[in-house]
Amino acid sequence: MIAIDTNQALFALEVLGVLAIPGPTNSLLFVSGVSRGFRASLNLILAEVGAYIISISLLVFALEPVIRTHSTLPQLLRVACSLYLAQMAVGLWRSGGREAQGSHPITVRRVFLTTLMNPKNLIFAFGIFPTPSAGSSEMLPYLSGFSAICTGVASGWIAAGAMLHSRGAHTMHLNWFYRGEAFLLAGFAIAIFVSAYY
Repeated sequence: MIAIDTNQALFALEVLGVLAIPGPTNSLLFVSGVSRGFRASLNLILAEVGAYIISISLLVFALEPVIRTHSTLPQLLRVACSLYLAQMAVGLWRSGGREAQGSHPITVRRVFLTTLMNPKNLIFAFGIFPTPSAGSSEMLPYLSGFSAICTGVASGWIAAGAMLHSRGAHTMHLNWFYRGEAFLLAGFAIAIFVSAYY
């Protein structure tokens, strides 16, 4: 009989729940799947996973001790996230103003930076990941498990968009998808900004 670590099982469920929620990164992956298809969008997964690992590690190991003495830091991080998302929403809206067949606005760099600034990092770092008492070695199983779950969820979002791509939706008013994404990102930016003060 296989013994199941309750803590790790709960960790996996919490990570899956948060990652599956529609958000800035998931929206980009979905639209990329719509516009480019599944295979052409797979390189975005590495950018997402890498950015999450970097951001969560920095928050857990570097900023967690600082936040104990500077309670306003999470608020500043949320404001920075909202400003970046607002800027990206403007860029996607402008991309939607023209047929984007020649240039694809959802790049590896955009996905990496969006994930790096994703407010979900705060939830993972301070609400789901365990606080390391000794060093980074005890975090490795959790980071590995997170990477695997993140890869699966990201693939799912891309696949959902790719289903529309395969049906020819990418040839029908692709600018609508970009402008719809711009609306979503603007909504996320406003919600995050408001949450920083309430």
